[in-house]
Amino acid sequence: MFKNQKIRVIFLALTILISNFLIINHAKAQPAAISDLNCVFSEMPGAVWLTWTAPVGANSYDVRYFPGAFDASTYNLAYQFSQNWSCFTQEGLITDLANSKTWFFAMKAIDSSNNYSAISNVAYCFVPAVFSNVDIIPPSSSITDPQNGATILVNQAYIIKGDSSDSGGSSVKEVEISFDEGKDWFKTNPLESNNTSGFTWNFTWQNPALGTYHLITRATDWAGNIETPGSGIRVTVANQQAIPPEKPISEMSVLELKAKITEIQQQIIQLLTQLIQLTQSQISQIKK
Repeated sequence: MFKNQKIRVIFLALTILISNFLIINHAKAQPAAISDLNCVFSEMPGAVWLTWTAPVGANSYDVRYFPGAFDASTYNLAYQFSQNWSCFTQEGLITDLANSKTWFFAMKAIDSSNNYSAISNVAYCFVPAVFSNVDIIPPSSSITDPQNGATILVNQAYIIKGDSSDSGGSSVKEVEISFDEGKDWFKTNPLESNNTSGFTWNFTWQNPALGTYHLITRATDWAGNIETPGSGIRVTVANQQAIPPEKPISEMSVLELKAKITEIQQQIIQLLTQLIQLTQSQISQIKK
């Protein structure tokens, strides 16, 4: 009985070792994921070039695209682009794309045993309806939140928001933001495309320190034109937010004036109510 039990233990151990060996070898056989996928408008209607570095072990590729952001969990729901790119291919033309849209792209490398790599980074670019062969006009960008002169709280993450546009035809590729007069630049996060060949964006300012900052932005288009930063905005980071000064009545709009009148009426009602209560209290004291 003891001998049979020992055989079972040895058999179980061998089974585990073989299983682990197969799993490890399968993982080793899986091709590496692409990490530098890039998208460039091709200057042809409805077409873009994808470029990447061919990973070790790649034999072919699975290419997906969609008019919206997607990730590993929704990869298989995106459109599949039919192609026969070989392992040596490091660029490919995607065609039949709808114009005036921002398209997102991702790939998986496939080895000779049909093992798929993990999803690549997701690349995106805007496909304009009309493209000028010679785009020499720089794009533009701006900060929409916070406002110039605003005060924000120290050590609390603040989401900066902005917009971008391009009139040259190639559309905005990226927007960067600087907090130190342009010495250091940080890429912002694109959000939604707009009707000006650009997109809205945001940037999370993590734990801002006390001080006064000059925020500027610059946009780059797909033709390589870089915006000369504008005046930007100035922001103060303080321990408490400053109460903005009240706008003079002479500068108020009709809606602002109506809101101000309503506010004053409510204050008058509150004062009258307090006065009536005080008078009633004094009358009661006299009667006693």
